[in-house]
Amino acid sequence: MSKSPAELNAYLTTKSYIEGYSYSVADKKALEALSGIPDQTQYPHAYRWAIHILVLVGINNVKFSSSVSAPAGKPAPAGKPSPAGKPAATKPAPAAKSADDDFDDMFGDDDEPPAKPAAPAEDDIFADVADMDETAEEKAATVARRARMEEARKMKEAKDGKKEKKEKPAEKSLVVLEVKPWEASCDLKEVWKRIVEYKQEGLSWGERYELQPVAYGIMKLVLTCTIVDKLVVMDDITDNIEAMDDVVQSVQVASMNKV
Repeated sequence: MSKSPAELNAYLTTKSYIEGYSYSVADKKALEALSGIPDQTQYPHAYRWAIHILVLVGINNVKFSSSVSAPAGKPAPAGKPSPAGKPAATKPAPAAKSADDDFDDMFGDDDEPPAKPAAPAEDDIFADVADMDETAEEKAATVARRARMEEARKMKEAKDGKKEKKEKPAEKSLVVLEVKPWEASCDLKEVWKRIVEYKQEGLSWGERYELQPVAYGIMKLVLTCTIVDKLVVMDDITDNIEAMDDVVQSVQVASMNKV
């Protein structure tokens, strides 16, 4: 599709793209058929469309047509003949504005004096063009979509925060101890009472005990306890029982299992 800026401006009055409702190759071809970016004052719709396509495609990916169409109007008057019969020199026409000049005008030039305001950044241009393209309903839909995205982000952050705050359950072990006395006449019930008097954070004694035969009429005391692994060291428990050496011959960990 090859149209002049005026034709494009009229065509794009109620449209955002050359074909359909989204960008297509036709937009790029129509843009490259121009000699440069249409004048914003004379062709506001064509200018808006051109900037939008440039942002989508990329400035370096667009090659404008090298031919420049002269604006419609009256032909320039011929030079009057001089007294000597020679035609007067005509004033040279200003050079046509190239595509590079259009890019310089749009994005600013580092060599220009500081007093000249800098051209808007590409992101700002894209935002402005998007606003121009959207209808009131589309803008409302965009606002609602962004609100939903923000709400979803906050919910995710809150959920992740709860996961981090939730502590991992402490690992525990069930321990079975066997305590052997020196003599068969030892009162193992009293020995059990003395053992469970020992208190420590993370240690819980079982409420029952058993008496099992060893040999020669000697019985052994079997008892249990539950410990929090990161708080209790088994050596502390066994050392405390072995310290009762007046009645305890030995203490042994029969089993130790995770609970």
